[in-house]
Amino acid sequence: MKVLKVIHGYPMRYNAGSEVYSQMLCHALAEEHEVRVFTREEDPFAMDFAMRTERDELDARVLKYLVNVPRSKDRYRHVAVDQRFAEVLDVYQPHVVHVGHLNHLSTSLLTEAAAREIPIVYTLHDYWVMCPRGQFMQFFAEDPTELWAACDGQEHQKCAERCYARYFSGSPNERAQDVEMWSDWVARRMAHMREMVEHVDLFIAPSKYLYKRYRDEFGLSERKLEYLDYGFDLERLKGRVRVPDEPFTFGYIGTHIPAKGINHLIEAFGEVNASAQLRIWGRPRGQNTAALKAQAAALGGGAAERIEWLSEYRNEEIVEQVFNKVDAIVVPSVWVENSPLVIHEAIQAGVPVITADVGGMAEHIEHEVNGLLFRHRDPASLAAQMQRLALEPALAEQLGAHGFLHSESGDIPSMNTHVRDIEAIYKNVLELRDKAHLEKLDGPWRITFDTNPDTCNMRCIMCEEHSQLSDKQTQRRKAGKPRRIMSIDLIRQVLEDSRGTALREIIPSTMGEPLLYEHFDQILDMCEEFDVQLNLTTNGTFPKKGARAWAERIVPVTSDVKISWNGATKETQEKIMVGSNWERVLENVRTFIAVRDAHAAAGGNFCRVTFQLTFIEENLHELADIIKLAASLGVNRVKGHHLWVHFDGMEEQSMRRSPEAIRRWNEAVLNARKAAQTHKLPDGQTILLENIYLLDEEATTDIAPGGKCPFLGQEAWISAMGRFNPCCAPDEKRKSLGSFGNLYGRSITDIWNSDDYNRLVRSYRTRELCLGCNMRKPAEES
Repeated sequence: MKVLKVIHGYPMRYNAGSEVYSQMLCHALAEEHEVRVFTREEDPFAMDFAMRTERDELDARVLKYLVNVPRSKDRYRHVAVDQRFAEVLDVYQPHVVHVGHLNHLSTSLLTEAAAREIPIVYTLHDYWVMCPRGQFMQFFAEDPTELWAACDGQEHQKCAERCYARYFSGSPNERAQDVEMWSDWVARRMAHMREMVEHVDLFIAPSKYLYKRYRDEFGLSERKLEYLDYGFDLERLKGRVRVPDEPFTFGYIGTHIPAKGINHLIEAFGEVNASAQLRIWGRPRGQNTAALKAQAAALGGGAAERIEWLSEYRNEEIVEQVFNKVDAIVVPSVWVENSPLVIHEAIQAGVPVITADVGGMAEHIEHEVNGLLFRHRDPASLAAQMQRLALEPALAEQLGAHGFLHSESGDIPSMNTHVRDIEAIYKNVLELRDKAHLEKLDGPWRITFDTNPDTCNMRCIMCEEHSQLSDKQTQRRKAGKPRRIMSIDLIRQVLEDSRGTALREIIPSTMGEPLLYEHFDQILDMCEEFDVQLNLTTNGTFPKKGARAWAERIVPVTSDVKISWNGATKETQEKIMVGSNWERVLENVRTFIAVRDAHAAAGGNFCRVTFQLTFIEENLHELADIIKLAASLGVNRVKGHHLWVHFDGMEEQSMRRSPEAIRRWNEAVLNARKAAQTHKLPDGQTILLENIYLLDEEATTDIAPGGKCPFLGQEAWISAMGRFNPCCAPDEKRKSLGSFGNLYGRSITDIWNSDDYNRLVRSYRTRELCLGCNMRKPAEES
């Protein structure tokens, strides 16, 4: 397998946790796979966005692509970085892209992989996807005396005032303008991030804490989120031998930045009443390091002389260079960390950890079991726990001996096991990609024209527009908006543009009653003129002309008439399809089928008749009886789809709302299939069932894992106002898939072959709307 790792920095240039993990993973993957890395460097004397290659100095099997980004740290998008990434994709042609971080690179490089149908796995290391600064810490707290205040959640204006105020002009008279400008910047950034999330096949959260925050605060769907802790080379962490004859020694390893809380550690160490010492490892960071050393130098009681500053270590030598020289590791971070590598590594080496009682830090340390916890952001609480170990070295040894909380052996996850888990993820996203792959036609074989969405003679309870639970029509009237009615000239134009393509069917409005469209007769004439068939969905009332007259006009040019039908009894049918008259619609079906049969018997076109349902609680108990009724009437097919929940009052009608509801649905499916086998059509044929299939009990979130979209690259929808729509999802939902053009300004062929539409066809499988779509079928049913 060819893997492309994407990370904003790579050792030894950048040596923080996400970078170190990425390197370890690349080395392990390189045992059986080809691995390359797309990362950055910052060379102010070289051209921006120039790219070069070099080998990993520790493992020459790993090739690095280094793109130069020295001057644009706060931007989240760089077109030039996207271009360099596209070049790498085209040359290397990886099977999978595994992202670790996009800060300092470009968020939109994800679109390049998605456009090539390359699966994207994204390991979350912090909050950067949902927090523009990445750590939920504020530069400028509401209380100016509170340095690096914790942020309780992302809000556009708050981000502007608390973090991006460093870019304000400083003039009080201009503050409102600055707040507005940067609030808009943050809003655009966050909207863009949500768009980019749509391209990711799977996110990996290395801690349960991070998993929950992304799920609960950012709204990341659990179907795109998996918990998997980091993996480690356990051989590297063996053989710790404490250097003898030293006082009790605390250790800190990490970067010299405010988020890491080193200032709290120094303050706490100054309060420890013992002869302990403190060793601080890390790459010097200019004024940050100088300020920390000045703070340490000001400590009284000889504490300053007992702090030793050491350069950063090589991770592959962490036992010899660090753990042999400490009795405890302190992780004093003031930001709520995800799953610090050093905590894992110290536990494996037998070194106890003191850390804060929050987040991924506390997830791996149980107080007084394998370490000690202190109150987050509280130096006094930290000092008290440090004091305990300094005075009770035996306790430190006891805690260090316990091992990892989440395994029977006490070992942290091994890199070997981790790589197998990562490989399984890669294999799964590749399999889902292959199952979902679409072969696009040269043009739509069927086009739905939303001719008259505002005109209907019923108020079906599940209808997006006309349900009594919907206020859409009321709001349109209040706003003085006219009814939407498609120009017949637009339909003609589209049919003209589609000559010589795959088009063979058209559908007039499925929202609203199409027989109420004032130009419906002209549509029937155009079917003959352009040699296409009609595919009609109607509510069975056959308004204006009646069932017989409409049948005589419709049957000769129609492939299928789908009659909306939602009950086997008068009570159920009329309760769901408000405005329906049971006796009248039954008679209409009999009349229509009689005309259909006579026309076919005379050698004319055979028009299939279908009952089309929405599967809901209200009619589930009658599903088998609906099939029996349909068969007795000569209806050829019963088809349906699961409920799109448009309104708060409809959640309890969904048959996908819970595993228990799905179990009852599955029982109804089995009864329906039995009814189809035992109740034949008048000609002895078996009635066709469509979309009446068993669901997995996990189908509450994804009805058809790996199932293909039945519409993209095959069909098209055109709104009454001319907007091209890629599918039949509810209007507000399908807008999230993008804007592709308007038929009043572009031809159907132009839009169909556009880059935007083709990108959607190739990348739809990861989009939240598509993953939850009710219209997809399981692969085995397709």
